[in-house]
Amino acid sequence: MQFWTKIALFFLFLCIIFNTTLTAQDPADGENEYRLAAVNRVMSGPDTITSDAGRGVWVADNPDLDNDGKPEIIVTEYTGDGRVFVFEVVADDKIEYVWSSPKLPEGAGRGSTPRSVTVGDFDNNGKQEIIFPVGYSNTDETESATRGLYFYEWTGNDDDYGSEATYRLSFETIDPGFSAVLVGRTESGLRCQDIDGDGRNELLFPPRAFDFSIAKLYIMQVTSGELSDNSAVIENEFVYTDMVLDNTLPGLDGYVPVGTDIGDIDKDGFDEIIVAGWQNAGAGAAVGFIQIDGEDSYTQSGSLVRLADYSAFVVKANPIFTVVNDEPVIYLHGTNSSTSNSQMWIMEGIVSDQFVSESELYELFSDVGYWSAWDLGDQDHPTESEGDGLDLYLYGGSGRMLDIEYDGSGPVTETASYSITEMYNLNDYYDNIGGLFNDIFTYPGMDLDRDGRRDVVASWKGSEEDTLAGQSMAKFGFHAFLFEWGDSLSSTNLDSTLTGLEFKPWTLITPDDYRLEQNYPNPFNPTTTIDFTLPVNKKISLKIYNMLGQEVRSLIDQENFTAGAHSVSWNGIDNNGNAVASGTYIYKLIYGGFSQSKRMTLVR
Repeated sequence: MQFWTKIALFFLFLCIIFNTTLTAQDPADGENEYRLAAVNRVMSGPDTITSDAGRGVWVADNPDLDNDGKPEIIVTEYTGDGRVFVFEVVADDKIEYVWSSPKLPEGAGRGSTPRSVTVGDFDNNGKQEIIFPVGYSNTDETESATRGLYFYEWTGNDDDYGSEATYRLSFETIDPGFSAVLVGRTESGLRCQDIDGDGRNELLFPPRAFDFSIAKLYIMQVTSGELSDNSAVIENEFVYTDMVLDNTLPGLDGYVPVGTDIGDIDKDGFDEIIVAGWQNAGAGAAVGFIQIDGEDSYTQSGSLVRLADYSAFVVKANPIFTVVNDEPVIYLHGTNSSTSNSQMWIMEGIVSDQFVSESELYELFSDVGYWSAWDLGDQDHPTESEGDGLDLYLYGGSGRMLDIEYDGSGPVTETASYSITEMYNLNDYYDNIGGLFNDIFTYPGMDLDRDGRRDVVASWKGSEEDTLAGQSMAKFGFHAFLFEWGDSLSSTNLDSTLTGLEFKPWTLITPDDYRLEQNYPNPFNPTTTIDFTLPVNKKISLKIYNMLGQEVRSLIDQENFTAGAHSVSWNGIDNNGNAVASGTYIYKLIYGGFSQSKRMTLVR
């Protein structure tokens, strides 16, 4: 072999080794390995995400919120301002902060609300709403005047859901009994979908109010009108009361409905609403059932199965219905409020929703997870894979995300049929942890950035005790975490202190990444040029206003522009074709729910 041939082969060998070291390698199909693909950027300014953010999370996908084919992630702030934040997945490994609901008046949003959020087209007008409960106190004047279910409807413009609530449904409108009680700290179970097949969406609302008179689940429907013009007529289609028990009787107590799921638990061709209930006055937790008989028709089953005698915190953990080996099952999870030990149960073999008992309830784990945040998926595969069954993703405590996987063949009620994998540990980055992954969202096959790798989204409810690289995360923190099936060694490095080459993390686009330049020349006569730069492909508007705020000229009106630098000229002509007078004008670049403005002067 020639000398230079040997040298070339040697360098080729080094290149192969080098690339093997630096290139992220996908795990085998079905292997429980995940990477932290994205977090929200630490933000400052008027829309700072505080350490108390991240109590609840929801993903809008199929359909997305604004019909552009790009999924949105909605995170609650949980700090008393009554706000939610919307992030849109705009490309592979790229998300954009596109909107936030406005702060409520000082004194509103107490009880640390909103704690949960969902989406849906409640008034059936073809436009999705962001829906969340705000408020708690019924005695504070400001609080009681602002509490209720808030609806922010898509305006029809890209990423825009309005600068004020489209509609507020007061709690007292749902049930006059709410006027006398604390209510609004709904953690889960809020859902908007057509559950009875009548072509109109229902809204399921568990108020989580510790009062026997309203320890109910409300199923509401808009019977006519729309939210946007305040013409909506909203009625209670059904009110579930099986958990309202008389605590004066020996051994009995009521429960508070806190979580829901839907499925045919007894294979009779009719779906049931599965209702998880938490303690009202010390009875622990229970699960009950409502049969959906048909359009606007429901039957309370009368079955109420106690899960635990202790205070099992099932508040964050919706019951999870699925079908395993052609048999319906229900997974349940609750944390002992006294010991912090967390139990996981499964219900299997239900013959009739009318006769469910503890004989169909099995304990799978006596201590797994922490404060019950979880969801069901099958995410340990590339997107095109058929998958191999089911995985339960839950918070394991101490910064750990866990994957509990069923083996696909063993008895579904036996612990040995499941394996537990730690999919991520925030302790690998944070110096100290006081918060927790408080909510999790996924579904089998979810791939938000369409890159062929399945995703899991989790919200982090931060704490003043959280520190990273010696810095307190009390005011600025990470609260939207996206985990992706893939090489765990390529996880995003939160503290950015690791040396050497790093794999490309997800990028978060914020409103500050849009640039609007000062026009030139300025002053001008008769024509001037306006430059702007977009970080992503975007539908935008560019408008001219006089000093009274009246629109003078629309240069760009909800048109699609590619990422990069652009220039537009204005010749001093208004929308009617007339020359405008000398004076100062404002030009505004509008992108989704945000905008930038500058002044310019015309001198004739």
